[in-house]
Amino acid sequence: KATGLCLARRSNRCVEVRWTTGNRLFVTSTKKCLGAQGKTLGSEVSLYDCDDQSELQKWECRNNTLLQLKGQNLYVELRTDESIVLSRNLGPNNHLTIVGSNISFSPPELYTIGGNARGKPCMFPFMYKDRWYGECTTYDSSIKRSWCAIETKFEHELWGYCPSTSNEHWVKNSATGAYYQINIQSALTWSQAQVSCKQQGASLLSITDPNEQAFVSGMTPSGGHLQIWIGLVLDPDHGWQWTNGQPFRYLRWTPGKSTSYYVKPHNQHIQLSTCGKQLGYICSKSGLLYSTVEQGFCASPWIPYSGHCFHLHREAKTWSDAVKDCRKEGGDLISIRHVEDQSFVISQLGYAATDELWIGLNDQRTEGLFEWIDQSPVLFSTWQYGEPSVSGDLEDCVLMTGEKGNWADRSCEEKHGFICMKQSSHEPTGEEVTLDVGCKPNWKRHGSYCYFVGTETKTFDEANNDCKRTDSYLADVSNGVDNAFLVSLVGIRPEKYFWIGLSNMVDIDRFAWTNTDQVRFTHWNANMPGYEQGCVAITTGVMAGLWDLLPCTNKEKYICKHQAEGAVVTQPPPTVSPPKCPDGWNKISSRNYCSKFFTGPRANEKTWFEAREYCRDIGGDLLSIHSRDELRVARHGKAWIGLYVPDANTGYAWSDGSPVNFQHWQEGEPNNFNNAEACAEFTIYNWDERGSWNDVNCEAYSDWLCQIRAEFNTTADGWLEWKGNQYYINKVSLSMEEARKFCQQKHGDLVTITNRAENTFIWKQISRHYGRYYIGLSVDLDGSFWWMSNTPVEFLSWDQNQPKDNVDQNCVIMTYYMGFWSNCNCGEEVKSICKRSSSAPVNTTVAPTTPPTGGCPLKWMQFNSKCYSIINNRKTTWEDARKQCITMGGNLVSIPSRYVQGLTIFYLKKKNKKNPKHIYIYKIHTIIIQYIYHMINLVSPPGFGKWLIKSCNDTNGFVCVRELDKNTPSQPSPILPNAYLTLANDSLKVVTQNLSWADAKVNCEKDQAKLASLRNEWTQSFVELMARTLNAPLWIGLNKQQTNGFYRFIDGWYMNFANWASGEPRQDKPCVYMDVEGKWKTAFCNTTMNSVCLQSTDVAPTQSTEYPGACPEETEVDYRQSYTWIPYKAHCYLFVTEEVEWGDAASSCARHGEKNNYQYTNHQMITTIIIISALFIILTFIHCAEPLGPQQHLSRTHNSLAVVLVIVVISALVAAVIFYYKRSPKSFPTFENPLYTERSQPDVVDTKNLIEKVETEEEIENTAENNAEPIISL
Repeated sequence: KATGLCLARRSNRCVEVRWTTGNRLFVTSTKKCLGAQGKTLGSEVSLYDCDDQSELQKWECRNNTLLQLKGQNLYVELRTDESIVLSRNLGPNNHLTIVGSNISFSPPELYTIGGNARGKPCMFPFMYKDRWYGECTTYDSSIKRSWCAIETKFEHELWGYCPSTSNEHWVKNSATGAYYQINIQSALTWSQAQVSCKQQGASLLSITDPNEQAFVSGMTPSGGHLQIWIGLVLDPDHGWQWTNGQPFRYLRWTPGKSTSYYVKPHNQHIQLSTCGKQLGYICSKSGLLYSTVEQGFCASPWIPYSGHCFHLHREAKTWSDAVKDCRKEGGDLISIRHVEDQSFVISQLGYAATDELWIGLNDQRTEGLFEWIDQSPVLFSTWQYGEPSVSGDLEDCVLMTGEKGNWADRSCEEKHGFICMKQSSHEPTGEEVTLDVGCKPNWKRHGSYCYFVGTETKTFDEANNDCKRTDSYLADVSNGVDNAFLVSLVGIRPEKYFWIGLSNMVDIDRFAWTNTDQVRFTHWNANMPGYEQGCVAITTGVMAGLWDLLPCTNKEKYICKHQAEGAVVTQPPPTVSPPKCPDGWNKISSRNYCSKFFTGPRANEKTWFEAREYCRDIGGDLLSIHSRDELRVARHGKAWIGLYVPDANTGYAWSDGSPVNFQHWQEGEPNNFNNAEACAEFTIYNWDERGSWNDVNCEAYSDWLCQIRAEFNTTADGWLEWKGNQYYINKVSLSMEEARKFCQQKHGDLVTITNRAENTFIWKQISRHYGRYYIGLSVDLDGSFWWMSNTPVEFLSWDQNQPKDNVDQNCVIMTYYMGFWSNCNCGEEVKSICKRSSSAPVNTTVAPTTPPTGGCPLKWMQFNSKCYSIINNRKTTWEDARKQCITMGGNLVSIPSRYVQGLTIFYLKKKNKKNPKHIYIYKIHTIIIQYIYHMINLVSPPGFGKWLIKSCNDTNGFVCVRELDKNTPSQPSPILPNAYLTLANDSLKVVTQNLSWADAKVNCEKDQAKLASLRNEWTQSFVELMARTLNAPLWIGLNKQQTNGFYRFIDGWYMNFANWASGEPRQDKPCVYMDVEGKWKTAFCNTTMNSVCLQSTDVAPTQSTEYPGACPEETEVDYRQSYTWIPYKAHCYLFVTEEVEWGDAASSCARHGEKNNYQYTNHQMITTIIIISALFIILTFIHCAEPLGPQQHLSRTHNSLAVVLVIVVISALVAAVIFYYKRSPKSFPTFENPLYTERSQPDVVDTKNLIEKVETEEEIENTAENNAEPIISL
């Protein structure tokens, strides 16, 4: 454009070049297309026969002036010798313009009508009878109607008529004046069908009453299964809407799961369908036009508008009583005829966002058909999201509610305020309300400002200058109410546009008002603002109030604005120091918001709507961007941002409702490819001056960017604020009681969850962290639920197959991965979630309570500020036991912690040395009973200290608990004996001197004792009780250095249970102690601490090292497989790897062994119970076992085969157990001793030597790599 050179020249003059189908440039005079000779630097650019398949004829633009070969970094350069080549230079000869249009303009696809093209778009140019056509033609058309081909060469003779705004060839409804076009042979998506209708000045069909439904049905072919697109969409702000602005007043559909509808004409029902489905469609044009009405006059307090008077009442009345009141005043409940009436109510009648006001719309006469009470035609609707609900006959009357005054159907018997309407007078009454105080004549007052509608058409700059001459400026719009006022001012007028003061002429990325005020609100029309420079005008008519970006040289009427005389404008609050962002969030430039980039594995990516829901669930929204500085939010990646097209009738908007005043599109974007791209993705790694946003399909998967208000959801002490409450994620693993105590010390409690939104918010806070979290729900023994805060249970979110019917699982946890709940044992140590009110003091803890004083009566023992009494000398029923405890000033004992459990077990054993009796315990409602779950043996009968569910009419001893007696002196605690305390066959003593493990062992041996072996519940309970009382750890008799590298008690006893802490035992620390929580932990043996000695009359089992006999040879072949028995201690084992039911497994073992000596795997072999049960659950193997038979001499071949099989089986065992361990929600205790939990047997031997013979070093290394701290070390 700087040189005057041309892309195409004919007879020494430049000829017309224009964009055509497929990103090509068409020279109209020569019927040729611009193409390159190749894709290399210096390739000649010339004119060629048009070929829609050639990549050398496809072009795109950069920076609105550079013509680039599509997908290549090569630009068209016009040289002075008039040759045209591909170049990488960016000089004046590269900057081009196409006269009459922007170089970046690409014509829209024209969808065909009729013919045999099935609605496909026109192909330009196309060749027909050896002649090229660059546009639609009437050639050879018998009815002289324009048509086009859909292929370049017309090889398959596919064609269709071109779209036209003419009503010719349309079907007219003479009753309504509406026109219809039925395209049942077409196959377009919903978006394509809508575009096709718009190209003809129409829209997809709307159905507003049964008569129209019947008329449309009569036009369609009868019979068959016909599905046709119509124009019903689900708007996120207004609920269901017709795309042409017609009222949504007639409901007749079969619901589905999408946001667009098709109609089945002959069953007269509307159904949902996926918007990408290809169907036929119906276009329609309304036959109704608005007419301008004089405003008229109204007596105070009525307000005039468009020929009517309006009065808002806030006295609450039923719908029918509101009708009576309006009619007493000569009017009726309001009928809202169009968007201008709605805008008037919102902006000029004193409507408040908190109002709920009856209007005259109802479906009392015909269910599903909404009518105005004054019988005026229903021409407009603006429903709230999810409305109308039309729930039977319950909700027949309509009210307006919320900030935007959207409509909802309610029961007519509800009481609300209401709006009356009546005809205005032609003559003034002298009692009118003065409306335009402080404004010049012919100016209209709204809020603190006056507005004037220009009477002449002018360019944007001329209009702005004209406003300045009256000490005003082109109108700015600060909010939706201001926009509604402008609609009420000009929306019903015949002009199409009115200038307002917004443009992006200074910077294409940034929109600004002419009065330099901050852009706080935008309301873009469909396909707006695009990525062009221009000036903004507000639209009128059906879509009144939407904004279009127009060339600033267009001549339109305009709206001026200035402050009213005497008006006081509210000043914005003073700026304060910017608040801080939570950890992991980044401050957004000058706005008080923080952003965070959420990324992870591909499987965790989300659609745009899922990402928005995620951000909203954590109290924020998808990121909105309002300046160039705000673009720098992350380093790399693609991520969703909040920019999207809410519906087919509007343009881009931010999901958080902020204005679209800034944009940063990539070159050629947004292009709405295939009419299927309505959401914006930020290509962060591609950030540069040229743009970084791209419009993509909203259902695509991507990472996402969230924003939250800075510090709006975080207190100074780290609590998250959300909807009036505060939440704290406690990442320290504690039992339920300890977790609750932590919350209560912070003025809260374990979280109470009252609805799904709250549950989702909490889940989102923990979803990026592993673990389970206590919440404040309890599961009672009868299966009922209750919140510890005594809040009513109104919401539950159980996981599948939860809660489990286990009496020992009375507490509830939330999982991090889906936010569902499951019940668990209250003694489990997991993370937790606290909740408190927003009025709780920050950075404070609850003052410690003063411990009660006093002592216990005679025969009661004092422990932990309570008194306990064990009554085992008389048996009674549960109810009588409780009454006796109450008579003694107490109640049946509750067991709120392991500490009290240990005390009870200790004294029970002390009092019942020979024959322990059952006793009764009691659950109080504020503290849940907990089992010590890891002590429960599900195979053998319940042991000492376990809880049993018994009939309340059985008779047993019992334990009572009561508060301290203030009048009784406190007793010294009897818990710390300075000599040995005898329990059954064991005697224990605590040594309070800090010694190393070896010194502690020597010290015990001086008393003919050993460091304690915890072989049963009472010794475990006693030592745990001592550790808690001393608040100090205690050495016990485990040291793998003295037991051949395995954990076994040094007095020769095997471990029949364990209580390892998480992550224990450690490989590098051989000596074991019990911590103050009763957990077993490992330490270096030279560490000094207290210890426990044990004397026992029980004799430890001796270990046999030889077993007579041998395993039988397996000669039978099952399922074409042979099996070999494997020796292990006193038995032989055979592993069958077929998946069968239990009964078949038992039969298989019977077939492989003799009837008298086979066993289906003996689960009393505690050594193998965990291995075998894990394999049975995961792999459903069959395990057979039989005693060793007579000794046989096996051949070398058999020996080799046995060794190989042993290697294979043991490898499978290890792999399966590790797999099961990692997948199991329950945590197995970690151990490295194959003799773990083995019961005493006189003939048990260690198989370590056997395993060493068959396992290689490589297998050990592989196992270690899979699990750094293996469950089993072989």
